[in-house]
Amino acid sequence: MWQSHPMGMRERIKATIEAKAGMSIRSVSLAAGLSDSLLSKFLKGDNDSMTIKTAEKLAAALEVDPIWLIFGEGDPDQAADLSALFRRIPSENQEQARRVLETFLRTGTDG
Repeated sequence: MWQSHPMGMRERIKATIEAKAGMSIRSVSLAAGLSDSLLSKFLKGDNDSMTIKTAEKLAAALEVDPIWLIFGEGDPDQAADLSALFRRIPSENQEQARRVLETFLRTGTDG
């Protein structure tokens, strides 16, 4: 699904929207809590920058890894699976889950 040549974030967003059935600029904007015009202007090149927080919201809406979306590194689909799994955790337990994952990344264990 993803092209092998280097793409910028703008191209990665466009490619993701085009590759996923039923996805549109409007649906992604709504899912990310953004205005249609913000995403449209960015994709057209009218805006050259985006905050990390906005990019993270877009990654969640696109169901891709935010690191891949922003920097083009890693596997976009792998993180999408983890992101979807994390969203299934009740909100009151997400902070605890995040700490467990961060500990695991630092130490390679869950404790």
